Amino acid sequence: MGDFEAHVGFKKDFELYVGPARVIDGWMRFAEELWEGVAGILRVPLGVFADVSPDGDEFRYWFENSEMSVSLYVGRPEPGAVDRAPAILTAISRSYDVESWQLAEQLWTQLVSMGGYLVAAFTDDGTPIAANFDINDDW
Repeated sequence: MGDFEAHVGFKKDFELYVGPARVIDGWMRFAEELWEGVAGILRVPLGVFADVSPDGDEFRYWFENSEMSVSLYVGRPEPGAVDRAPAILTAISRSYDVESWQLAEQLWTQLVSMGGYLVAAFTDDGTPIAANFDINDDW
């Protein structure tokens, strides 16, 4: 696993599932830290739309410009492998110079290298590409 380019196709998107690799103070703090990391990796402004569900259990972030569209959803974990990586991060390229697989690979590589995240990457049809933890068959 790990070859993002091998999974390219017409309008092929990638989803990264991300979770904390350490004990966290709260999901809102985790969501904010993850969004800060994503913004730093992609060099986008932090002052973007953020939505919190009425019960405070879900957090959504969104950034888009002419080069890319990036969304992050963080929800309370559910039992299974997903509970280890409850955040869903999607970056779609709109650029002629950078493809979506390159954005996904860049995010995966840099989030993993930060050392504080569990990250699993999948194509939009659910094919696993890479993970820095054991995802078993729970996906």
